Amino acid sequence: GWLRLGDIDELKEAMKLAARTNAPGPQPGLCSSIVARDAQGNIYHGRNLDWNLPDPVLQLAANVNFTKGGQTVFVASTIVGFVGVFNGMKPEGFSVSINARGKGGKIITNLLEALLKHGMTPSQHLRMSLETQASFEDGINFLGSGPLIDEVYFITAGVSGNEGAVISRSRNEAVDIWRLNDTAWYRVQTNYDHWNPVPKADDRRNPEIESMEALGQNSMGTESMLSIITKWPAYNHHTDYTGVFAPFNGTYVSSVWRTFPSD
Repeated sequence: GWLRLGDIDELKEAMKLAARTNAPGPQPGLCSSIVARDAQGNIYHGRNLDWNLPDPVLQLAANVNFTKGGQTVFVASTIVGFVGVFNGMKPEGFSVSINARGKGGKIITNLLEALLKHGMTPSQHLRMSLETQASFEDGINFLGSGPLIDEVYFITAGVSGNEGAVISRSRNEAVDIWRLNDTAWYRVQTNYDHWNPVPKADDRRNPEIESMEALGQNSMGTESMLSIITKWPAYNHHTDYTGVFAPFNGTYVSSVWRTFPSD
């Protein structure tokens, strides 16, 4: 059918966003990601994407099943026209989300990384990990290596045991891999290195830790992870998208937090 003038304006906004987010400049973001192990040893992964995306763009948000030979290889969330993915999951394998590390890089430096070192955007690197890697450890090794145009955190969940980690990336390598262990059943990551204190003006880390401690490992599950990640300040006025993933049973729950027009 014919496009209305309003539809054309919305399409222009979406095209601008696609161009901006596929470009090597610093990206917005005050994201939260959590990986946690329940009392039975199963791993859950929650995330909020806080990008302040306009409604016309969010109407193009989609969960996409990437298939090969009629079989799903992985599922991922993205914006139509966006080359990479914000987060995704390989069933019975691993899931990954991206958080900005600090304020992101400068556009000139990022362009040089892309042109001279063939650096990928973090969202493209994430997509490639799901396309090419089969297991949690394979994913960790892939995500922790390879040139990127910007610094980032990759938060990764596997299937069971201690298969959960936060990978702190520089442009060229992992500077830290912060794993679950026998005494640490969860990891909380916002936008600051976990070994440093968070700014008082943006302390989402400690309230999220308090929520996890109050919940307890025995109560961890899809619904409880969703309740944690949608509680202030993890969920805030910047939040565009929330997802909860569980590679061990294929759960992939996601919501876009905007009200769209009905016509």
